[in-house]
Amino acid sequence: MQISNHCFMIRTGLIGFIALLSLTACEKSGFSYDNTVDGGNVQYTLLDTLTIRMRTVKIDSVLTSGTGVALAGVYTDPYFGKIQAHSYFRAGLPANRIPEDRAVYDSIELIIKPNGYYYGDTLSPQRLQLYQLSRKLALPDNYTAFYNHQYFPVISDPIADQPVWIKPHAGDWLHLRINDTKGKELFDLLKNRAQEVSGDDLFQEYFKGLSIRGNSNSAVFGFEAKDSTLYIRLHYHISTHEIEEKYFDFQLSAPELQFNAVTSDRTGTPLEKLPSGYTGLPSTAIDNRGFLQALTGVATRLDFPGLSSLLELGRYGRVIKAELVLRPITGSYRDYGMPAKLALGLADGKNQVAAGDTLASSATGIQYGNLQIDWLNPENTRYSYDVTDYCKAMITTDVYNYRGLMLMPTRGDYHTQLNRLVIGDGKNSTHRAQLRIYYLLYQ
Repeated sequence: MQISNHCFMIRTGLIGFIALLSLTACEKSGFSYDNTVDGGNVQYTLLDTLTIRMRTVKIDSVLTSGTGVALAGVYTDPYFGKIQAHSYFRAGLPANRIPEDRAVYDSIELIIKPNGYYYGDTLSPQRLQLYQLSRKLALPDNYTAFYNHQYFPVISDPIADQPVWIKPHAGDWLHLRINDTKGKELFDLLKNRAQEVSGDDLFQEYFKGLSIRGNSNSAVFGFEAKDSTLYIRLHYHISTHEIEEKYFDFQLSAPELQFNAVTSDRTGTPLEKLPSGYTGLPSTAIDNRGFLQALTGVATRLDFPGLSSLLELGRYGRVIKAELVLRPITGSYRDYGMPAKLALGLADGKNQVAAGDTLASSATGIQYGNLQIDWLNPENTRYSYDVTDYCKAMITTDVYNYRGLMLMPTRGDYHTQLNRLVIGDGKNSTHRAQLRIYYLLYQ
């Protein structure tokens, strides 16, 4: 790391320079101390031009099964490309599933409930489709969960295909009409007490699984993936003196197997050349910016190669306080929401973060960035973190124990949301990331 010449002079003139800065440094907001000089041998200063090495990296697999959220839709993002999401799930047999002798089939539908989440333009009509799987929905050998890159083949023709208006926050349920060919087939199996509907195992061999998908959409929507909010309803009636309407519900079963597949086509975007592996794209190669969209496997890593150079300022010195400030690029979050909370994980050389290795706060537990959004003066929008303990630890660490910082949404958002972030690096002219260190030096 090169420490900026306008902040540091040659070692022989350093102490006098620090003394000059100390009068203003003690007035910085959020930091207080007694500006006491013990015989002129103790000085304080603010260092805010240390190098931040930022890079965008690719995460190969993101767990998406058993989250209780089904995603479906398509949208095109100017930074992250064309994003498609579709959900896989099983439908189980109803406990009471024998129609009365005079029962007559009416219709069949998929009923789902939006969970309030969306990403993209919700003002346009959407189109949802329901496909049958051609292979049974089950975990592959040696797998305990499903991930965003996995998929199952489907029968080419959808059993439901319908334009819909989705109002995510209205609480309205969606009713997707399934074609009557499939409905009558299922009804006849029940009425004839066929082997395919005699038990759940045999039913899963017949009705292997389902996939909800979007087609020509302008947004991705979230739906509640629970047995009470995602199910197929088969309607029938009985004619006696009057028509008595009845139904069977084939509810979501094996919720641990429900998962979301998410794909992205980054052609023509700043991330088109994002490689697999550990190195990623340095921010200097993408206009001094870093990118994050966890569910599509895009993350931002930060490293501070010059922290150990603080030891060169003097034999006796220490970090009193350190703050990391990250600034989102103006215009990148007006139409596409940022994560409300972002943690900082301690990442090894392979960008792996061990469970629990996140920067903590004595007041709130995990730090989530204290996001401040200023719509009038967007350059003031920022995430800020107390990285005092991290800097103290990394100043003296060796290459084997060094850890960088990986930006990460909360666990629930990480696995179920497409909210994304574009931030400036330490050389960005208008949205500069800063590591601000308040340093105490004994002569």
